[in-house]
Amino acid sequence: MVISSNNIEASAQFLFNQDEYLNQHSSSTITFIDKSSAPALVCKFAETEKGIYTSGIKAPFGGIECRSSGDLDFFVKDMLKEFSGRKASAVIIRQSPACYQPVYAETINDVLLDNGFVLTCSDVNQHISVDAEKVFAEGIDDQKRRRLQKVKSHEARVELYDYIESADWYKLYVKSRQLKDFPVTISKEAYLHLSHQLKDVYTYAGVYMEEKLIANAVFVKVNKDVLYYFLAASDSDYASLSPSVLLVEAMYELAQHQNYKMIDLGISSVDGILNNGLHLFKKHLGGIDSQKNTYTWNA
Repeated sequence: MVISSNNIEASAQFLFNQDEYLNQHSSSTITFIDKSSAPALVCKFAETEKGIYTSGIKAPFGGIECRSSGDLDFFVKDMLKEFSGRKASAVIIRQSPACYQPVYAETINDVLLDNGFVLTCSDVNQHISVDAEKVFAEGIDDQKRRRLQKVKSHEARVELYDYIESADWYKLYVKSRQLKDFPVTISKEAYLHLSHQLKDVYTYAGVYMEEKLIANAVFVKVNKDVLYYFLAASDSDYASLSPSVLLVEAMYELAQHQNYKMIDLGISSVDGILNNGLHLFKKHLGGIDSQKNTYTWNA
């Protein structure tokens, strides 16, 4: 049933499971598919430590992609049989948020638990549904709507770039993370060269007031339906204007123009512990909750 190989190139729905992405972060990956032609089930792993195999490396998630769940139980059983043969000590699956595969998310959860996986972390993810007929401001709360009008009254503008060279972008990201006691998760070199590694995937978005960069983020094309809000940062000196709201509006309008269905705002918790302020901020932008689970199987 399951075909596993270090050399299979199976098409995946989501960027973080695609070979061109994985090859940037691992010299060897293992691909599981249920059949060689038009697979209904795909899952990819890398050996992150000796004997420890992880699906979802250097990415928000990896996990099982499911187009049909009929053979899912057999698929998971055969994966574990293969890992046992490889003397794996642990298998970690960082599953996509439930909103990515709403029809199959519950079934994937049940099958993993039934086969000995343990739910080791459940984070709260938030997303915005994109409505082609509705302007962004209609879906946000009154306070954020006022902030949006205020930042626009100061003639702030959003600029989009395929590439950037200025170190100011990374400096703003680091400063913003440090002020919030968040970890810096990317190096300066990697930040500036995202688009050099994968073309047509990353868009740098910056909010400028006159010529000063006061907020930025990276928009990531996960697939034809989803844009992911990544590496967001803002200058604390302009907090009263909430320039990040203007960034998300620009992302929403881009999504409308390019026929995306969803904006993934990312998790609002760390190791399962909710960041109430961040969660509320996203909720006021129209953010909808869904669970993003991590599962672990131990030999």
